Amino acid sequence: MSNHHIANLILATTNTKQLEDVSAQLKQNNYTVIECSGDVVDTIAQKNHPDLILIDVSCDDFDGFEVIKTLKNIADIAHIPIVAISRKKSNELYTKSLEHHVDDIFIYPFDVQEFLLHIQSLLRLSTMYMERDNRFKLARKHGINAQAETDFDVSAPHQILLIGPIDGDRAAIETILDGNCNVDICSNVFEAEEQLANGFYDACICHLDATNTETVLSLSTRIRNNPRLFNLPVLVLSNGEIEDRIDAYRRGITRIVKRPLNLSSLKAKLVMLVRRQRLRWNLRNAIETTRNPSNTDAITNAYTKDFFNENLLLQVKNAQLWKKHHTVIFFSIVNLPSVEEQFGETASQELLQQIHQWITNLSRVEDMVSRYGPHDFCISLPDTPLEEAQLVMHRIAGILSYTDFALGDVFQPISVWVETGIATLEKSDDMNSLLNRAHHRIQ
Repeated sequence: MSNHHIANLILATTNTKQLEDVSAQLKQNNYTVIECSGDVVDTIAQKNHPDLILIDVSCDDFDGFEVIKTLKNIADIAHIPIVAISRKKSNELYTKSLEHHVDDIFIYPFDVQEFLLHIQSLLRLSTMYMERDNRFKLARKHGINAQAETDFDVSAPHQILLIGPIDGDRAAIETILDGNCNVDICSNVFEAEEQLANGFYDACICHLDATNTETVLSLSTRIRNNPRLFNLPVLVLSNGEIEDRIDAYRRGITRIVKRPLNLSSLKAKLVMLVRRQRLRWNLRNAIETTRNPSNTDAITNAYTKDFFNENLLLQVKNAQLWKKHHTVIFFSIVNLPSVEEQFGETASQELLQQIHQWITNLSRVEDMVSRYGPHDFCISLPDTPLEEAQLVMHRIAGILSYTDFALGDVFQPISVWVETGIATLEKSDDMNSLLNRAHHRIQ
């Protein structure tokens, strides 16, 4: 078992016998799980830096929703995602979960592997909050007027794309959202792709049946591979045609909702996902305010090496403290000097700008990108194991290598030669040893 943890979870329950298998499986999957009762979860949360809190709202010994209310009113931990778990479904469960701003709901017993896929986006929210705080403090230290505010207008109309609906679907969505929505309709997924490329949506909802299952799953995969859309919630409304739910979630589906529709359940799932999507955008915007001419490269607008290293020092410290994963990747553009020699400095600078834009667009906002040398970029990926970071590295390097770059006064496409290096944080590492190992592996 790895020395690093995927995430730190708190499980507040007194129904320990019913949930002991869930807890054991989470631990087997490299999650730390602190089990406690509802009356001490606030104290434990403030001491143990959890990435996610699970509250059993079906316990007889404490009122789970009162516990959630308490947690949401403690400033230092109010941002931590909370999942309500319960022994049974009910309309009251969904209604109370929305009222208390719960981030997700699970009915136990549940498939732990499916649960782990669902909570990935919540864990990324926790990482984004940590990264926002790190960069905000550093920016303010350097006199940069960064903004940490992430609140958004909860009353803004929901922007929904409805794909291939059947009779009653649009009315159901408008009913559960109390008419506070703009619903665009596409008759099929091919129209939907064009609509998604040109519009801005909080979620898309697809009708799925035996005739279009593979088409819908393929669309969700393409959404996840689109840098602008990869966080977009994708709900499917199905009569049960999806046999392998795990595969569907791995291919990008966010939620599978079975027909006939339970409107309370559908409302809870949709509203929670929209809140999450809007929060991600606001966190992104807050993180972007930490950029300033004083801490960004004048040519590319990537973070400078010095600011990157200051931030990485904090990231490594936090990762070591909480036994979390952390990985860095180098991209070296080895033919950049020859591009400059052949086409001039202006062309090479324009090429650097485009490369940085591609790397940034293909990275998550919490992954800091720096221009680390004359033709090197470095990405710091918090809470990211080596295997996951390698996928990111190969994807970015592949796209850069197969892209024909168009430069202003150069009348031919320009290709780049990309070499990569990668290293993940080890127990004995400090910032310098981590960077040196990654840099020395460039090939």
